[in-house]
Amino acid sequence: NLVASVLEEKGYTVLLARDGEEAVRVHRENLGKIDFVITDIGLPKLDGWEASQRMKQIDAKLKVFVASGYLDPVLKSEMLKAGSVVLLRKPYSPNEILRSLRRALEDR
Repeated sequence: NLVASVLEEKGYTVLLARDGEEAVRVHRENLGKIDFVITDIGLPKLDGWEASQRMKQIDAKLKVFVASGYLDPVLKSEMLKAGSVVLLRKPYSPNEILRSLRRALEDR
């Protein structure tokens, strides 16, 4: 995973999940140790948006970055209203992710 490799090179600890259910489980197992989540809207089992909402119910301050090639306008509006969400339009570069992360984490 290119993004994970770049984040690790920059000193971030990266936890990976194969699907939305696993992401929620990993978040619960590491509660208080996770500053942000990068997810894809199209995850199997539980989509990235629903998974991130479940994580935010547990940790309201969690920053969420949602990646998608296309977002339904209604869903996009819902995401932006929820707050603490950064939308990443695919394709994106690792540097774009790093810039977005820095901005979001500075705003904490």
